[in-house]
Amino acid sequence: LLLGCTVRMATLTASVTAAIRRIKAANPLIMCITNRVTPQRVADILLAAGASPAMIENPEEVPSFAVISSAVYCNLGLHQSQIASLAALKDVLREETPPLVVDPVAYGATSFRTTQMNDFFARNKVAAIKGNAAEIVTLSGEDGGGKGVDSDASTLAALQPAMTLARQREAIISVSGDTDIIVSADGERACKVLGDAPMMAKITGTGCALGGIVAAGISTSKEDPYIGAVAAHALYTAAAMKSLEMEGTKGPGTLSIHLVDALYALGENPEDVMRYAEVKE
Repeated sequence: LLLGCTVRMATLTASVTAAIRRIKAANPLIMCITNRVTPQRVADILLAAGASPAMIENPEEVPSFAVISSAVYCNLGLHQSQIASLAALKDVLREETPPLVVDPVAYGATSFRTTQMNDFFARNKVAAIKGNAAEIVTLSGEDGGGKGVDSDASTLAALQPAMTLARQREAIISVSGDTDIIVSADGERACKVLGDAPMMAKITGTGCALGGIVAAGISTSKEDPYIGAVAAHALYTAAAMKSLEMEGTKGPGTLSIHLVDALYALGENPEDVMRYAEVKE
């Protein structure tokens, strides 16, 4: 039994490392419609990870740019101008080419936000949903105890709701927090990524940026997008842990800078990722 577990872990580690390597090699074009306070953060993180970000918001070019992208990432901040851009995606991505990754920011916090997001999900085929525990639990139909973009819910408590949501939406579900959880689109596989850096919560846009890396990971792991999502979480978690150890990290400001450097270094040497993050299936 122990030998079988060891072999499975070695296989998972190899798959995750290969998926991280593919991001750098493929340099996927990730079209982003994101929260207005996070575009530079998302773009910098994607560039450091080896992807090519395109921050597109003009609704006149959203449809044509979406279809030439490797993946589309929508961070649903729902500021006024973003709503028209999101509406422009209608029917463009129903065939799942390219994959659409969505962050349902503060889902359930207001009736307006909930209605807008429900309409968006009804109009678009989603490949993956990335959120905190409260957002994922509430989106699954349960009470997530959310407070805006922050979460009172434990990620481990979100495992069953995430599996339920995966089956409901036929989408990969990734939950970020003290322990990240990733669930396959059929709800049959689940993975934990261990490595907690609480100071990350003091930097604007760190969760938003993770969604961009998930999009990059899924787009370059077409044979198994679930592993691509796991790889994205492992890479980002490892970068956070590595950046905490880097000389000169004294608080959120220096951590923010070192996070980009750590992502770049780990993208160049993906075999080092498991030194800083632990992946368990």
